[in-house]
Amino acid sequence: RPDFADDAAEAKLAACREKLFTARAPRVRPGRDDKVLADWNGLMIAALARASEVFERPDWLDAAKTAFDFVMDKMTVDRRLIHSWCAGRAAHPATLDDYAAMTGAALALYEATGDAAYLDAARFWPTLLDDHFADTDGAYFFAADDVDDVLVRTKTAYDNPTPSGNGLLVHAFAWLYVLTGDDIWRDKAEKILAAFSGELGRNIFPLAALLLGHDLLTRALQIVVAGDPDAEDTHALLRVVRSHSLPIAIVTNVRNGDSVPAGHPAAGKGPVDGAAAVYLCENQTCSLPITDPAALDKALTEKSRHGA
Repeated sequence: RPDFADDAAEAKLAACREKLFTARAPRVRPGRDDKVLADWNGLMIAALARASEVFERPDWLDAAKTAFDFVMDKMTVDRRLIHSWCAGRAAHPATLDDYAAMTGAALALYEATGDAAYLDAARFWPTLLDDHFADTDGAYFFAADDVDDVLVRTKTAYDNPTPSGNGLLVHAFAWLYVLTGDDIWRDKAEKILAAFSGELGRNIFPLAALLLGHDLLTRALQIVVAGDPDAEDTHALLRVVRSHSLPIAIVTNVRNGDSVPAGHPAAGKGPVDGAAAVYLCENQTCSLPITDPAALDKALTEKSRHGA
């Protein structure tokens, strides 16, 4: 049962656990894997950044930023990532998964903080992938072209216990396309999807990351919150946004619409009569400004019903 028992029962259980622990103590303890991996940290950083917003836990955002800084400082050599770090030593060239996961981490931190340095990192790492991991079809190999300890450079979109690097990149490129308006990112995502399109007919089940990336690319809902990031009316609208589960939503907080790319349907849109406003944008069309949290909640509930 999930709940605690009464005090007497809990005291008896505690005594039993102590006896079991004493009996087990002479055994050899299991080994502990204490290495730090760039790809796993990238996934955790992104999760912490998103969770910090949903649950209003700034300490989780601090943890995400600290982990990101660690990878940048301790697991980067000549601007290229290193796969693992342990006991003060970084080792092994980074894989595709490392770059893909850290790109997603940078984008999640950019969404949570608005710090352009994270967006710069997310745009830089794909240039390294193009130089050392790209195949002629637009997809990416797991290993770089200058590593000397692999017999075959595999290229796959199949997820393992962690999402595939190619799948994560489709998601990241779709995200970058929405944020920047640059067609190069959409083209990159579409090339990866085309390269692995034949796999859908053979075995769809391990392609979840790839398909989620496709979903974001084709149906992204951009939520543009125009208002002072430190103002309470902006926070009230953001709290409503974070209270909804919207897997294909990308949230951008701008002061007056000048932080969205040229040609974006929300360009030039801003607060209404000094009050923070939200614009829900899909397929180059934005909603009318929404300034009331209750009205925003209703609109997002409707989007959720339609799978946004």
